[in-house]
Amino acid sequence: MSKGKSVYHGSTENIIPYFKELGYECEEHDNPADFALDVLITASQKHDGINILHTAYVNSEMHTNINNLFTEATCDDRRERHRRREQGAPARTFMMEIFYVSQRTLKNAIRNPALFLSQIVVAIVLGLLVGLVFNNMENSVDPGVQNRLGAIFFIIVSQIFSTVTALEPFLKERALFIHENVSGYYRITTFFIAKLLCDVLPMRIIPSIIFSLIAYFMTGLQQSGGQFFVFLLTIFMASVFGSATCFFISAIIDMFGKFIYSMQLFNPNLSIQSASLCKIL
Repeated sequence: MSKGKSVYHGSTENIIPYFKELGYECEEHDNPADFALDVLITASQKHDGINILHTAYVNSEMHTNINNLFTEATCDDRRERHRRREQGAPARTFMMEIFYVSQRTLKNAIRNPALFLSQIVVAIVLGLLVGLVFNNMENSVDPGVQNRLGAIFFIIVSQIFSTVTALEPFLKERALFIHENVSGYYRITTFFIAKLLCDVLPMRIIPSIIFSLIAYFMTGLQQSGGQFFVFLLTIFMASVFGSATCFFISAIIDMFGKFIYSMQLFNPNLSIQSASLCKIL
């Protein structure tokens, strides 16, 4: 190519015979690549030399074969796309979509470490708060039962509403998701699964473990490994449920407001008897 015009498009074996037919002789032991450069330099120094080479290339059998191959490939591609459109078949496999969308989601999560650290801090603060308020609950009917019911209520509700941070990232990606989904880049289920695997689960597993380790033993619940893992699983599922609810809300609204739900719902008179409160509270 010279001055934006193609003068040859073929194999390296045929370049010397091709230009020889046009009057350019390759010297003995000359490199074909250097010979091609010499041809272009010589032609550019002549009047309409490049145009002559370009015209010869356009009229050559080589150019005709390339055009035929291109036309055939284009037609095959159009037929394949039409067939897929008729069958409703996606252009990419489901697993390929999950791989690439998950890769992007994981990178976005890594680039925002403050969000993950905030979840850790919230888990520690809530764990200490629950542990202090419901510290070493009594194994009695009154006030033990009421205190335990209040503890269970507050723990579950605090875990659900502490996932309100899941609103903001999705709201920021909402416009991009709509654009990519309408453009047919991936399925809705692909985006949901990638978000679940690379964002929701990592963001909820570690905070749930930290909260459970603090709150479970400070509140004086059954000191059993099996019971602890049931408690941990319940905390984790409540957190995932809260995240799913946040995704649902962020899918139907276009603004984000921060509300401290946990502290508003916490009322010691309804959760625990005043006489059972920790002395420092």
